[in-house]
Amino acid sequence: MQRRTLILSMAVLALGTRPAMAAPEATAPEPASVTMTGVGLPVFVDGRVRNHIFVELKLHLKAGFAVEQARAKDTVMRDALIREGHRRSFGMADNWNRVDERALAAAVMQITATHLGRGNVVRVEIVRQTPRMRVRTPSAVPAS
Repeated sequence: MQRRTLILSMAVLALGTRPAMAAPEATAPEPASVTMTGVGLPVFVDGRVRNHIFVELKLHLKAGFAVEQARAKDTVMRDALIREGHRRSFGMADNWNRVDERALAAAVMQITATHLGRGNVVRVEIVRQTPRMRVRTPSAVPAS
């Protein structure tokens, strides 16, 4: 019985009719990205820390840029981002439980341009924002 199966399978291979083993279609490779998790940024208003928000960022890299290079600079970029977050608040003025995504993304793009080279990070995606605690923002925030 095994001999018969072997002969039939060899005949099928010789004819070239192998629908189950057809070559997969070429798909475009997904652009590389690096994830930065657990970056804690303070939210301060009027010189007082009101909350801390932990963000998870996804850095979308330019095609052909090595992911290993970006991962090697992860701690340096994380440190620079935390220092920048202590210089200026990325918190929203009307919601102390969220960060200003545009300001944060712009700061990360500037930091990555310094450490990875300009243009090697195409886009910054803020995947998750987790406040340390839920804080009620006063309805009348004093204008600074």
